Amino acid sequence: MNPLSETPAPGRPADPQDDSLLILAAGGDEGLLAKMRQRHAAGEPAPYVAGFLLFRGHRFTMDHRAYITDPELTHLVDAVASAGTSLAAQLRRPLRLLEFGIGAGTLSLSLKIEHPEWSFTGLDIDPPALALARTNAAAHGVALELLESDFLSAWPAAAEPPDLLFGDPPWGGPTDLYDETRDGHYYDQMPALSAYPGGTSPCGIHDELIRRLCALGWPSALILNYGVLPAAVIERSAAPLAEWRVVHPRPDISVLLGCARA
Repeated sequence: MNPLSETPAPGRPADPQDDSLLILAAGGDEGLLAKMRQRHAAGEPAPYVAGFLLFRGHRFTMDHRAYITDPELTHLVDAVASAGTSLAAQLRRPLRLLEFGIGAGTLSLSLKIEHPEWSFTGLDIDPPALALARTNAAAHGVALELLESDFLSAWPAAAEPPDLLFGDPPWGGPTDLYDETRDGHYYDQMPALSAYPGGTSPCGIHDELIRRLCALGWPSALILNYGVLPAAVIERSAAPLAEWRVVHPRPDISVLLGCARA
């Protein structure tokens, strides 16, 4: 999601949270822990070194096949949970949700664990990431439909649209970082399809998703993370929607809630 900045110098000290993850992964093996710390000090992200990450109290397998879930995405999950709860009460039935760019599955699986009555489908263009999502779904004993898809192309034509579509598409440029501990070198080690939007727009994938959603005329609620992007950029991206608003779970983070059809 967040493009390149300067590569960190090898040998930098481990972040305390990262080191806690490595300690947990080492399981008391001091030799293994030392090797893990060396890899991390050389710049490899801690979840890749450990082989897992912790998100919302759940453990998910993580490796180089997928984007590492940023801890800030718990705010996106909160937004989906809140909007979904209200929508389910309005519809008086369990929801059908679609995650765009599901990656390792951490967001949908967290929501499914917390709202088992909802059904989830995940789309991703990257088959290795989908394979990792299947592994995580099986590990948690959770039913999750996974489809390889370029944007929304794999959604069955005869199927009803989802009640709610959400995601964290790649966004940003070299200076668009959640914090300085996760710099360009950190994100550059993730799959290119998951890390950077490409093109000239810092939210070009968001823009195209919204364009296609409007063309389909789906009545689905839409929730997208725009990270730390400026308000003007988000306003241009959201302009085709029939209704939209932005919430700020943290002053520097923006989550868009909207719909393509009023």
